[in-house]
Amino acid sequence: MLTLRAPDGRYLSVADDGRVRASADQPGGWVVQETFRLEPHGNGHLLKHLGTGRHVCVSADGVKVADEDPEVFELVVAERGEEAVARAAARADVVVVVAGNDPHINGRETEDRTTLRLPGHQERLLRAARAANPATVLALVSAYPYAVDPADLPAMLWTAHGGQAAGTALARVLAGDVSPAGRLPQTWYADDADLPGLLDYDVIGSRQTYLYFEGTPLFPFGHGLSFTSFAYDGLTARVADGSVHVSFTVTNTGDVTADEVAQLYTRAVDPTVPRPRRELLDHRRVTLAPGAATELAFQVPLSAFEFWDVAQDRWRLEPGTHELLAGASSEDVRLRTTVTLDGEPALPRPVVARGLAAAGFDEQSGIEIVDRTKVSGDAVTPTGGATGELVYRRCDFGRGIAEVTVEVAGEGTVELSLDGGPALAVLSTATPTSGPYDYVSLSASVTAAGVHDVHLRLRGPLRLAHVGFSG
Repeated sequence: MLTLRAPDGRYLSVADDGRVRASADQPGGWVVQETFRLEPHGNGHLLKHLGTGRHVCVSADGVKVADEDPEVFELVVAERGEEAVARAAARADVVVVVAGNDPHINGRETEDRTTLRLPGHQERLLRAARAANPATVLALVSAYPYAVDPADLPAMLWTAHGGQAAGTALARVLAGDVSPAGRLPQTWYADDADLPGLLDYDVIGSRQTYLYFEGTPLFPFGHGLSFTSFAYDGLTARVADGSVHVSFTVTNTGDVTADEVAQLYTRAVDPTVPRPRRELLDHRRVTLAPGAATELAFQVPLSAFEFWDVAQDRWRLEPGTHELLAGASSEDVRLRTTVTLDGEPALPRPVVARGLAAAGFDEQSGIEIVDRTKVSGDAVTPTGGATGELVYRRCDFGRGIAEVTVEVAGEGTVELSLDGGPALAVLSTATPTSGPYDYVSLSASVTAAGVHDVHLRLRGPLRLAHVGFSG
């Protein structure tokens, strides 16, 4: 992706009339009109405008984008950026490579990335600087994480996009005038292979985010270093007055006044359903001089230990042992203790009264969560319109049911079975519905009583929103 600038600094932009003019102070707009891509063509290159998908044409009446007669450009490289960087880096005492993304172009609602890696030209510049001068540090200014291996770098600093003082703030941190105290608000994955499919919203099933990810992240949620070190000690916890009261001491064991962001996490020790590996309860930022210590106290309401019970369609506090973890990030845990909480035991799903919300499954295979309507709600569909399976554990049919009804859109089949046995009902759309949000109800006879696991198999480009049972 390229942006092109005129000598006066303005960006080349494509107007509504298709003309290419140096008229933009910066890239932007709902559809960015200032980005281009060079495409090899014969002995030259075509220049494609990404906003319209058309190529640049040069004619007697000016430069424009059009579907026909594209101009073939000769690419002349006056100097490669990595060569210039290597030459400058070799003469420098210290090198700061600033990389990242422009939020006016990337990191937007309309743009998805295909990789976590830095853009190729930024990687080449970083490698060139590092090869020419080992004292090379990386400053990332970005709207999202990157998979950048810091092994060969003395230091790496990340910041989100700031305001007018961002450059000064960055310089003060790099110069050591201020100790950094930012903490990552998301997991930084080491490789694209750590990520699920782009449209996979099943956070639990695909083990996404710091809550469920079981691999080794590049940098974990909550990570952040400073120019000093901190020690944690004396973790205590007690349950009283509808809250868990937690305290511990943090001490600055280094030589620099700095801020620490102490973090408190929890996890259910023996849950009846899949629960997070750990979950942030609270955090506290404190400033400590060298050798200074402070006791941090947290009053965590019991509601913070609740989870959304898909079986009951409400929040529920599970009884039993909960571990408390204090530390400097979600993976840098320094102290642990446990508390025992009273709560509500797990109950079967009341499917006769409420049915099954399709997206409230316990397990799935080959399923995507999709929008039920254009404005609200969830539905499920087989990935790629193929075949997918859903499992809903411990469904209570009471004294018995005689009919199942599914709310579906699209075209395909729903098969119902109990406890992994043979299909008891097969419901198919006779003809496709008029659109993915146009739902119809299909019914079939089926008999069941008591508590069973419900298995649904979906075939074809079908959206399932709800399953109901009646006697």
